[in-house]
Amino acid sequence: MTIPRKASILAAAAVLCAAAALPALAQYDDFSGGIRIGYRAVDVSGNDNKYREDIDLDDGPRLFELSFHFVPQEGDAAKQMVDRINLDVNNFGGDPFETLSLGVQRFDRFEFRYNRSKSEYFYNDTLGTLPDLHGFDFERVRDHASLDLDLTKRATFTFGFDRFTKTGNSTTTLDVQRDEFEFDKPIDESLNDYQVGFSYAWNEVTLTVEEQVRDYQNLYEIFLPGQSQGEDAEDSAVLDFFFLDQPYDYSANTHVARIVATPGKWIVRGQVMLQDLDLDLSASESSSGTSFVGSPFTTNVNGRGQVDRQMDLFDLDLTYALNDRFAIIGGAYSRSLDQDGDFLFGDELNRGKWKIDTTGFEGGVEVVATDSITLSGGVRVESRDVDRGVLEGGEPGEGIDETESHSTDQTGFFGTFAYRPAGSAFRLTAEVDDSSYDDPFTETSPTDRLRWRVRGDYGLGHGFSVAGSYLSHTSDNNDSGWDSSYDQATLRLAYSDPKLSASLGYGLVDVERRIDKSPLAGSNPIDLPVIFYEINTDYVDGQLRWSATSTWVVGGSFRFYDNSGTFGLTRDDVRAFVDYVFPTGYTAGVAYRTVSYSEDANGLDDYDADILELSVGYRW
Repeated sequence: MTIPRKASILAAAAVLCAAAALPALAQYDDFSGGIRIGYRAVDVSGNDNKYREDIDLDDGPRLFELSFHFVPQEGDAAKQMVDRINLDVNNFGGDPFETLSLGVQRFDRFEFRYNRSKSEYFYNDTLGTLPDLHGFDFERVRDHASLDLDLTKRATFTFGFDRFTKTGNSTTTLDVQRDEFEFDKPIDESLNDYQVGFSYAWNEVTLTVEEQVRDYQNLYEIFLPGQSQGEDAEDSAVLDFFFLDQPYDYSANTHVARIVATPGKWIVRGQVMLQDLDLDLSASESSSGTSFVGSPFTTNVNGRGQVDRQMDLFDLDLTYALNDRFAIIGGAYSRSLDQDGDFLFGDELNRGKWKIDTTGFEGGVEVVATDSITLSGGVRVESRDVDRGVLEGGEPGEGIDETESHSTDQTGFFGTFAYRPAGSAFRLTAEVDDSSYDDPFTETSPTDRLRWRVRGDYGLGHGFSVAGSYLSHTSDNNDSGWDSSYDQATLRLAYSDPKLSASLGYGLVDVERRIDKSPLAGSNPIDLPVIFYEINTDYVDGQLRWSATSTWVVGGSFRFYDNSGTFGLTRDDVRAFVDYVFPTGYTAGVAYRTVSYSEDANGLDDYDADILELSVGYRW
């Protein structure tokens, strides 16, 4: 993304002004922080598009880091207004991931927070010498601001605002006149979310109510950038121009109430959420060209649509302590979705109606078996009823006489085990969740699912620690022959002292997906090949940071990733750095990173990248 020249000049001026002012602030105990600016040089050989998809770091000047912390001391005049101000900025100047965070707080009075993050995404794969017809190049920006006002020790008002934007370009394909054409598809989405809440805490009860208003807009359009013969040069289909404008927006109002109560031996948590959503859609299509039979054609069609949705959610969790070692746990929930919508495009009307009701219950016990061992377990039951109706043709507002009904039941159990011996640095936890589904809604929904995880860590002493985990998740559908498995294991050894920190880790991931079903043609089965793919991943990573002296810091990191199976590839990523801190507080640093990416299939996406960063800064 190219930064406008005027914006670049203003940003550079702001950074230089901040850099000039920081040494002056260093003499005050109230202020701390630092700044680091510099330049990055990048050299890529191989597939530049794949590099942009994975890393996307560019040449040029950067603001790598800016931090500003203000904590007024007792007796300062500013202490009467704020207790702290924190500002942190990272990777500004065109990097694919930029963050800014600002916090202002006065204890027992107010707290203000603002966070901004920008992320860029790119995809444009290659097929031989031709670009992929599906690509994108866009950025997402998220802004979050909130203000908490402590009216009293018991009452708090909260205000919040969230904004999300997604802008950029993409390409896509459509089938027109029995041929496939490539179109430009600009990306322009925005979402504004406003929240206000009030919380009041009694001795044993805390009540919170929230109101939320959400507005979303998508300026959806696709168009042909110029005359096109289509992908099949053998047919007669030609497009002279094509334009489809289909913007839509929705507004949603959400009402939430939460309660937490601790009367006696009870712990009660409840939540109610009610939401109404209204979506409006308009559409217009115009095109001109030659049809697949060689005759001229034109289209000029308009349309409109609307969707009304209501969602209700009720949750209740209960815990009752029988004594110091036994407790009964339970919960119940109810969720419902009622949606009705229609879309009229030209002379064609499509209308759909959904009603989904889900109710569930779970109950069990928690047991403190010993001072070191805690156990919990229980059962879960859930029922989902779906009523679905579709109307094709007809008139706007016409009712749907017939609906399809479907019911799904889930039963299962869950359990946890925790071993935390007092006075020991050893911790071990285990979790299991097993469920079965009666008549799932789709053939890729599971009839059986099992998930379990074991995690442990141990402080070996003298700065050493070791941690590991194992996760297994399996799902299958006995009706369709579909099954899925996911296994992940990690092991990490770490060391830390005031001058040296280091870690070494190993990971293993195995994924398998399979479907083996023979459909019927009349009464005769059709033999189809088994659809199967697998991923077998091994990776080793490590990092080191050594404060060799009070002025020199050296370190680095590496990650070696190897994936075999259906999608074979390797990626090696190594980084090293050296930082020097001058006695006056100024800093200088150099960092070098090399990335090598290689695919087993054909090597078209292979690349090698060398990234050099030079930086200067100031700390106080």
